[in-house]
Amino acid sequence: MEQIHGKTLTLSSGRVIPTRWVGEQHVKEDLGFIPSFADWARSIRAEPWMGRTQKIEAEVDPHLVLPVREIS
Repeated sequence: MEQIHGKTLTLSSGRVIPTRWVGEQHVKEDLGFIPSFADWARSIRAEPWMGRTQKIEAEVDPHLVLPVREIS
């Protein structure tokens, strides 16, 4: 919200309020609390593609790659 609306909002009455406060109030009204990152991460449902990883050592550190032997 701050990136779009700035750090503060000015009400029609002239009162200046923090944009973050408006966002936090909105979340509290919808969820009843401000969730932490752990709350959010715990709620992610794992999908099969999330477990398929490939080793990237060769891309990160070429010294970890086994030398290629040519067969003649």
